[in-house]
Amino acid sequence: MRLRAAALLLLAPLLAGCELAGGLAGGLSGAATGTITSNPAVGYAVGVTVRAAADAAMKRWMRGMQNDEQIAIAQAASELAAGDSRPWQVKHELPFGWRDQAGQLAVTRVIDTPLTQCREILFSVQEKPEAPPEGIFVATTCRNPAGWRWASAEPATARWGYLQ
Repeated sequence: MRLRAAALLLLAPLLAGCELAGGLAGGLSGAATGTITSNPAVGYAVGVTVRAAADAAMKRWMRGMQNDEQIAIAQAASELAAGDSRPWQVKHELPFGWRDQAGQLAVTRVIDTPLTQCREILFSVQEKPEAPPEGIFVATTCRNPAGWRWASAEPATARWGYLQ
C-alpha cells in the first residue's frame, strides 16, 4: 500500500501536463542549487531562471505544433477552387500532450491580385472524425515563395494564440 501511495505521489505532477513542467523544473533546480550552495537567494535565482527557460521552450514547441496545423490547412486550401471543400489533417511528429488535428475546410473566395493569390476559407477542427467540430473558423491563406501560408489574424485568438 505504501509503495502504491508513493508511486501515485510521484506520478501526480505528470497529470498536470505541460503547464506544470516549468514550475516543477524551476522548483527542483532551485531547491537543489540552494541546498548545494547553502544560499537560498542563489537557489531562488536559479529556480526562476530555469522556470522561465522551460516555459519559453514549451511555448515555442506549442507554437511549432500550431504552425504545422496552419500550414496543413493552407496546403489543403491551395488545391481547391471557390466553393470546393475537403477534409484536412495533420499528424504531429511528437504527439504527446498535443493531439493530431483534423477537420473540414471550404474555400469561400479566391482573391487574385497582381502581387499574390489568396483564398478565404472556412474550416472546422475535430478531435475525432465522428465528433462534432470544436468550432468553425475563418482564415485567409496566401501563396508566397515558400508555398501557401497562413495570412490572417481572424481565427479565434484564444485557439491560435500568438500564431495569428
